[in-house]
Amino acid sequence: MSEKHDMKVLLLSCSTGEGHNHCAKAVRQQLDAKGVHTDFFDMLHLFGEPGPVSMEQLLNVISTKAPNLFGLMYKAGERVSALGVTSPVYLVNSNYGRKLCDLINEEGYDAVVCSHLFPMETLTYIRKHFQLNARCYGILSDYTCIPFLAETEMDAYFLPHEKVKNGCVQAGIPAEKLIVTGMPVAGSFQSDLTKEEARSTLGIPVNAKMYLIMTGGIGCGDAIGLCDKLLEVPDPDMLLCVLAGRNQELLERLGEKYNDNPCIRAVPFTDQVSAYMRAADVLLSKAGGISSAEAAILNIPLVHTMMIPGVEIRNARFFADLGMSMMADNFDEAARFADRIVYDGTTAARLISAQQKAMLPEGAASIAEYVITH
Repeated sequence: MSEKHDMKVLLLSCSTGEGHNHCAKAVRQQLDAKGVHTDFFDMLHLFGEPGPVSMEQLLNVISTKAPNLFGLMYKAGERVSALGVTSPVYLVNSNYGRKLCDLINEEGYDAVVCSHLFPMETLTYIRKHFQLNARCYGILSDYTCIPFLAETEMDAYFLPHEKVKNGCVQAGIPAEKLIVTGMPVAGSFQSDLTKEEARSTLGIPVNAKMYLIMTGGIGCGDAIGLCDKLLEVPDPDMLLCVLAGRNQELLERLGEKYNDNPCIRAVPFTDQVSAYMRAADVLLSKAGGISSAEAAILNIPLVHTMMIPGVEIRNARFFADLGMSMMADNFDEAARFADRIVYDGTTAARLISAQQKAMLPEGAASIAEYVITH
């Protein structure tokens, strides 16, 4: 039986990618297990559906259709953040301030935990202009200090790794507010499901050489170009499972091109990501902070490819520098790295060993404990 706490916690995310939601829900799972009352909201949808073109939709379109533009925006954000001036991100998210403040105070929340920059900015505005009774926390869901994080004012920031702390301090965040917990991941990524059991659940042959290609929750990157490159060296036992996220256009294109190819399996949005990871011999993925952590905690050999310029490049470099992944600059490299992992067991073993040394697997539990006790 779980403990009981006379405590209410609000978890706020933003659907600019599924990772932020997974992050918040992983912490919620741990808080619920400890008897804490929790509520979870996507802040951009909290006060009614957005208009015809929301910020969420705009960022998702840029990520899928024009990733280089996203990279330019990220660099511009770094420059503005370095100047120390009030950012447009803060100004936009201040629009939610009054309503969010009223909600938090009226519902009697003791703490608010944010897994995205946007609600952190809103809470910062609230603290400057209104009376807020709740403690406020932020989760850094990438392996670098992101632009504008330092202009937020949280009671504490939860970091995925010790090596991220220095960059946050240099950006101007007080060191005493930086708590290294590890990345919060859902319980499904820490279960005892074996590779054989995962393959049985998903209907994947035991003898298949399974390459898992992940495009993120919104389906980013040229998955078809990557599949074409991997298929240049044929192997009848090869199986490429492509998780297309919510990108219906990508799913249809995969179906049209590879409909008669038994080596390709196109998978629509699924809640079985942890099972697909466990079933894989190698994962080729964009470098989202949460998904990269999930793979490393599961000890899945990882090749980073199709990275969105900006923070994902930083994430990929972080993992590669610690030996936890192989970072591919193009599809030729990605295919070569993936084949090396599949056919040369020593490469996979080296990556897994590095993951086991570097990852903190209890991030969600550590965050929940901190929120309860502080």
